[in-house]
Amino acid sequence: MREPYRAVHRYSRNDSGRDFVVGDIHGCFAQLRAELEARNFDPQRDRLFAVGDLVDRGPQSDALLETVERYDIRSVKGNHEDVIVRWHAGDEQAFSLLSNGGNWLLDRAEDREWVNAIAAYMASLPYLIEIETEHGLVGIVHADSPVSDWNRLVVDIEREKADGKMRRKAIWSRTRWKTYQPHPAPSRNTLRNLLDRATNSVRSQMHAPGRIDNVTAVIVGHTPVSGVTAKDNVINIDTGAVYGGRLTIVDLADLPKWIDVSAGSPDEAVEQARLEPVMATRTGDPAFSDGVFGVEVPVLAESLADAELPVTADEAVVDYPASVDIPVNAKGAEVHDSGPHFAPETKSARQPLPSFASNTMHITVRMSMFNLVSERQQGTASNSAARPRRR
Repeated sequence: MREPYRAVHRYSRNDSGRDFVVGDIHGCFAQLRAELEARNFDPQRDRLFAVGDLVDRGPQSDALLETVERYDIRSVKGNHEDVIVRWHAGDEQAFSLLSNGGNWLLDRAEDREWVNAIAAYMASLPYLIEIETEHGLVGIVHADSPVSDWNRLVVDIEREKADGKMRRKAIWSRTRWKTYQPHPAPSRNTLRNLLDRATNSVRSQMHAPGRIDNVTAVIVGHTPVSGVTAKDNVINIDTGAVYGGRLTIVDLADLPKWIDVSAGSPDEAVEQARLEPVMATRTGDPAFSDGVFGVEVPVLAESLADAELPVTADEAVVDYPASVDIPVNAKGAEVHDSGPHFAPETKSARQPLPSFASNTMHITVRMSMFNLVSERQQGTASNSAARPRRR
C-alpha cells in the first residue's frame, strides 16, 4: 500500500556514523561520487541529505534514481523537482522544462515507465527535513524559511495544499542573500508591467529577517554562492557545481565553524553578515543578464531571477541563478578556511543560457514592441487623413 505524502520528514540522531548535507547537485553525480569517496562515505553508517535541485543542467541527470538508491539520498524538494512534477501533471509546458535544463527528461519522454518513476520520486519528496544532531535540531529547506519560527513553518507546511504560498516561498525565495537596490525605470510599458507583476510574486516576497527560532541551524541552497555562506543561523551550501564551482558537502558535526550553536537570547544573537547585491547588465554574463526580456537596461539580478511570471505558449519562466561572492560566517567575518568540506572562494564560472530561450523571449518582446509601434503609426495615419489637405 502506498504511504501517504508527508511534507516534513524527521530523522533521529545518528549515533553510528556521520550526517552530511550536499548542496544543489544539478546532475553532477560524478562530482558527488568523488566528494563522497574523498570522505570515505559509508552508506551503512553515514547518512546523506540534500537541499534539492538534484537534476537539470548537469551531465548525469538521467542517472538520478540509480544515484539516489546507491547513496540512499534523503532530499527535500527543490524548485526544479517541483517544475518537473507540475509538467508531468500537465500544469507546466515542455518549454519550461527545456528553459531550465530539463532536456534530459524530454529526450526520453517516450519511455513512460521511466518518466513516471522520476515524477513519482520527486512528488514524494518533502519540503522540510528535521535532523537531531549533537548540536541540536537542524532543518533543511531548499531556498529559505519564510517565517522566523521553525515550528510555525513546520505546522504551516504540513497543513498547506500543494500550491500553498508557504511551500512556494520555501522553494523559491532568494532575498536573504541579496540586498535590494532601486533599478532604472524600464523604457517600455510592456517591460514595466512585467516587472510590476514580478514585484508582487511569491518568489519576490521577503524572507523572515534574522535568526530562525526553535532550530539550531537551517541549511539551504537554491541561490549560488562562491563558498559556504552563513547569515544568522541559515547556511547556504549551493556553491554552483553545475556552473563550474565545487560541489559542497558539509558534515553536520562542523556546524560551529559557521554559526553560533549555543541557544542565546535575541540580544546575544550573532550579527548578520553583510552581503553586496549582484548587478547584471546586458553586456555581462548572459546567465545573469536582462536578456530574458530582450531589453538592454542594467537591472538588479534578483528583480528578474525571482520573478514568478505566468507561463504561456510564447514565454517560459526560467530559473536564473544569482550569486554572492564572499563566503562569510555568522559573525560577518570572511572565511578563509579551505578545508575539504567547503568550496573555494574563487568565483564560479557560469554557463550561458541556451540560445533558443533567449531568442524566443527576444521575439516575445519584439512582437510587443512591434504592436506598439504599429498602433502609433496607425494613429498617425488616422490623424493625417482627418486633416484637410492644403491646396
